[in-house]
Amino acid sequence: MVWSGPAEPHHPGVFHLSVAENGEERYAFTVRKTTITKRGDLPDAFDPDRLFPQGEPLADRLGERRTLEALASGFGVRLPRHALTRGGLHAFTTRSWSRPPAPGEPYAVLRFERRRSR
Repeated sequence: MVWSGPAEPHHPGVFHLSVAENGEERYAFTVRKTTITKRGDLPDAFDPDRLFPQGEPLADRLGERRTLEALASGFGVRLPRHALTRGGLHAFTTRSWSRPPAPGEPYAVLRFERRRSR
């Protein structure tokens, strides 16, 4: 999951990345202004201290660009240009990674697989 709240006059901006496998969060980080919160064993490619160097304004969004490049390189995924130039993609709430669905609570499971080109 990747999401971003760009900096505004009274909002410092925020960027979040989390990676899950089989419904379990493996690692995540969130950057708010100059504070970085980390969870799990982050691979070097997703080290937020490298992607969002201290002193670089979050408003410049360079750290976001480096993170998206790391995602493209590491997982072979890219965001549509529209999402980058015109705003976010449609969003939906996923089921919790820390608890099973409550009785009657709807949820969906998505699975992505790489196809080998012939």
